[in-house]
Amino acid sequence: MPSPGYFITVEGIDGSGKSTQARLLAERLSQEGELVTSVRDPGTTVLGERVRALLLEKSGSPPPDPFAEVALFLAARVQLLREVIDPALAKGALVVCDRYVDSTLVYQGAGRGLDQGGLLELHRLVGASRMPDLTLILDLDVKAARLRSDPALPLDRMEAEPTAYHERVRQGYLALAPRFPERVVVLPADLPPKELAESCWRVTRERLTARRAT
Repeated sequence: MPSPGYFITVEGIDGSGKSTQARLLAERLSQEGELVTSVRDPGTTVLGERVRALLLEKSGSPPPDPFAEVALFLAARVQLLREVIDPALAKGALVVCDRYVDSTLVYQGAGRGLDQGGLLELHRLVGASRMPDLTLILDLDVKAARLRSDPALPLDRMEAEPTAYHERVRQGYLALAPRFPERVVVLPADLPPKELAESCWRVTRERLTARRAT
């Protein structure tokens, strides 16, 4: 049976505005009277926030092996599903998630060269095969995204990766649309924030209306 709730994820390269847009979308849905749960991946749970800090810190030590990196992200994701996402969806909530499985497909898949089919199979094996109902990918040129970062703030470990890595990630995101056309919508992220928020809202409203009409 389909879940009574609706699962929305917001994705994009660092600097695309995804966290801002996820927050604005959740606020708009709440204002429309929807029951909304906002989460971030990795994060939200105690375990997830600890894993997030571990993954993003620049310790000066050798970086984790790509498979170790995946394992950490996956541990945080499984906990987030069991503790927050699945219960919220079971209650009929709209869950708005800042990053989710597609981040692993592009950051560790397209970016690090791991097989995407194998990554999806790992999710299935650990019981984390739930996919979003709608994924909004905010697409932005890598150089433009990097210009948005505050030079006064230090880059985390993922943000500090070279431009070529982030370009592979961007192309990985764009390749998801034809692969998962039933749930993935790519939106240009070079719009002013209010216009982009309206685009996110329009797509979400249309998809949610269609879902509820079935």
